[in-house]
Amino acid sequence: MKTARYVFIALIALSLVACSRPQAGPTVVLIVRHADKASDAEDSPLNEAGMQRAQALVGVAAGAGVNAIYTSQFKRNHDTAQPLAQRLGITPTEMAVNLQNPGDYGSRLAKDILEKHPGQTVLVVGHGNTIASTVEALTGKPAQLGDIQYSDLFIVTVPPSGPAKLIKAQYGMGSAGGNMMMK
Repeated sequence: MKTARYVFIALIALSLVACSRPQAGPTVVLIVRHADKASDAEDSPLNEAGMQRAQALVGVAAGAGVNAIYTSQFKRNHDTAQPLAQRLGITPTEMAVNLQNPGDYGSRLAKDILEKHPGQTVLVVGHGNTIASTVEALTGKPAQLGDIQYSDLFIVTVPPSGPAKLIKAQYGMGSAGGNMMMK
């Protein structure tokens, strides 16, 4: 009887400790392709439309509670992230990618984000050939995203448990020239 009482007290204490710990909310990952580039050079900067799109990203993401920003090593990615990073006072994390063979980039990136930023909002400035693998690694499902445009914004919500959700939106000037802040 005495042992049962100690077990009962221990279970109550464990329950109180578990309930008193704050639970992290969902991790939200905003994923965009780098903004419009000036040329087909491997490390091309942004063109004028790309600089405007980078500013539009500030308008979309500044109020989203972004805690971290990830980019690749390329200038166009840094230039896309820079206005938001400057506004929020965040130093982007650079994760190198081989664009000819992106391989496990999406899974490495997703693992880093989920381990280092649980319950936070993270911006990823990726490439046309890395976004699908990043979405797939975060959601656990094959990503059928089609031809990824500069104006695409993918929002992945990864809850502490259960399936992740994906929303596709648009930001900045679309190909038709209309201002599509969120669609």
